[in-house]
Amino acid sequence: MKQFIKYVFLFLIISGWNTFGKLHAQQQDTIRYNLNFITSKLENLSRQTKYPVDYSDLTDALIYYAAHPININSPEVKKLLELHLLNEFQLSALENYIHQYGWIYSVYELQYINGFTTQTIRKISPFTKTGKPQKPRDFHWKNILRYSHQNIILRYGQVLEKSMGYRRPADSAIRYPGTDYLGSPQHLYLRYAFRSSDFVRMGVTMDKDAGEVLWSPRFNDSLKKQLGSHFPRFPDFFSAFITIAHVGIVQKAIIGDYHLEFGQGLCLWSGLTFGKSAETTQIKYYGTGIRPNTASNESRFLRGAAVTLGKKNFALTLFYSQHKIDGTLFVSPVSQQEEISALPESGLHRTLRELLHKNTVTISAAGGHLNYSGKSWQVGATFYQTRLSLPLEPDTQLYRIYDFRGKTFTNASVDFSGMVNRFSFFGELAANPGKAFAGTTGFNFYPDDRLSFVLAYRYLSPDYQVIYASPFMESERPHNEEGIYVGIKMLLSPLFTFSAYADYYRFPWLRFRINAPSNGKAFLAQLDLLASSRLNMFVRLRYGNREENLISPDSYQIPLANKSLYDIRYVLHFSPIPLFTLQTRIEYINYQKDKDQEVGFLTLQDVAFHFQKLPLTINMRYALFDTDDWNSRIYAYENDVLYAFSVLPYYNKGQRIYLLLHYHIHSFLHFWLKIGRTTFFNQNHVSSGADRIPVPHKTTLRFQIMAKF
Repeated sequence: MKQFIKYVFLFLIISGWNTFGKLHAQQQDTIRYNLNFITSKLENLSRQTKYPVDYSDLTDALIYYAAHPININSPEVKKLLELHLLNEFQLSALENYIHQYGWIYSVYELQYINGFTTQTIRKISPFTKTGKPQKPRDFHWKNILRYSHQNIILRYGQVLEKSMGYRRPADSAIRYPGTDYLGSPQHLYLRYAFRSSDFVRMGVTMDKDAGEVLWSPRFNDSLKKQLGSHFPRFPDFFSAFITIAHVGIVQKAIIGDYHLEFGQGLCLWSGLTFGKSAETTQIKYYGTGIRPNTASNESRFLRGAAVTLGKKNFALTLFYSQHKIDGTLFVSPVSQQEEISALPESGLHRTLRELLHKNTVTISAAGGHLNYSGKSWQVGATFYQTRLSLPLEPDTQLYRIYDFRGKTFTNASVDFSGMVNRFSFFGELAANPGKAFAGTTGFNFYPDDRLSFVLAYRYLSPDYQVIYASPFMESERPHNEEGIYVGIKMLLSPLFTFSAYADYYRFPWLRFRINAPSNGKAFLAQLDLLASSRLNMFVRLRYGNREENLISPDSYQIPLANKSLYDIRYVLHFSPIPLFTLQTRIEYINYQKDKDQEVGFLTLQDVAFHFQKLPLTINMRYALFDTDDWNSRIYAYENDVLYAFSVLPYYNKGQRIYLLLHYHIHSFLHFWLKIGRTTFFNQNHVSSGADRIPVPHKTTLRFQIMAKF
């Protein structure tokens, strides 16, 4: 810990943060905005991922615009579309209203615009403002510091109970290469951000996961020899970027770590996406092009340089990326050369085995995207090539017969979108030229101000190969899937809103634990009641069914069985007084596969209180859960410190309680403290393997400080 503090102090001196800008005392406290409308999306993502994920990339823009609202009378209002806060019909109606009646000076005026419901207005209110828009500033280097906002965040986290991975000295890791953690149990995080309007942005992120080594440790000679070039000498993850925008024909340029987002995610979309959720008609992607990487995820980002040049209706993006990623190496018995069997994406480097996989492969990518935009439509084309420093040769199991093998592959696509009257259409056709292809297309239809509808089709061939892609899909990997999706959202009355979707899909080829082509389907229906600004609730029904291998001792072949999941959730949100909020949630899950059945139950109570005269916010939760096993687990999002995300799986029988405190001195200095404990009633330990804790509870502590200047 002392070394970490010493490093932070050195970093602050080098960056010269105390010489920058002035204190913006009027700046809004962004953490006070509760991102309730995306919490269910984060829960769905967590169910599909194997390791903890930093969702900062998905929420960074929302947090920024909560502190620096968008004037709905300015051209920046189009950003509400990228944030999925408005749809195309609502945006068009807003622009037409302003063109006809002039600037909007009150948020209450929005209720007179077609397509703007009470829910919509409350949803966009934290991110927007009204009134006369300011004249856009011209870019001048001398004004960079004058209009800048900066902040630095330091975070400390730890599980207070000692798990098995820390119970032996690090020098014993040679005997236990996969279970002994070489570093300390503290999770340390640093983030620095500089922003001068939309012209200049800079950022630095450092992250050390629990169990990882912060500095060069004093290992014995045998362990040092075993590690070789993988000997840790720096915080495990370091990321930085600098970007400029709106300078002549340069719309945006970046050096460092970044993401690219184009089309509908089939060909080039390196960032995270939400996928299916209770926002049933919001499946169309709105690519932002070049975007800085602000998260601490250690995979799926680009490192190098990119630039977007614009002239009239044309925009050309060129990029180059090269950096090292984790790879599982082996010596081929045929070529006697090193090859890659897998590309791990966990980003964890705690044990000797994980460290030996770190940064063993160099991945490079280069290409571009050309876009032409009309008044209400746009078309784009993408082409790039990805290259690995060593050939990728996954195992020869039958379900992996179409997996990429080799060092180089090429991706290309054409994408389009537009709007005609009340129809909004979109699509993308992608390919590995001369080999495989994938495609998606769909449309949104707004027949009435109170009704929206979406229909979309997707097909990704089994042999389609891509790394930097994240299309709308059911699978974790973008290949071997065909599906059709239908979604609807309807305002039944000023109080009630109904949302639903149906998704039918199939996997044309075998998958992991699925030894034959298979089918699946997913349904969701939700009824919302918005009684007042202080009282709202919803009931959600979710059902999923897909085929999976059935292990039967009486059969020589492995048949497929239907695996189904029923989920019923009720949530009540009530504020008896403006500064006091209660949220109650009750949920039931039923899992079934052939004759095996599991059920799960969760009830939780959240309490939030904002003091009127004291700059203190308190969030608390008490939860009780009872599930038969892991398959009937229930995920629940919980409030956390800024830019940290907790979506925990509740399983077995037990309780969960946490307390989160947020205290700030004006808007310059913010402090967070969170402590939580999960206690199990039906077992005498927590987790397994190196994470096994030999007591029936797990306590987490997290402290964060943020300085704004």
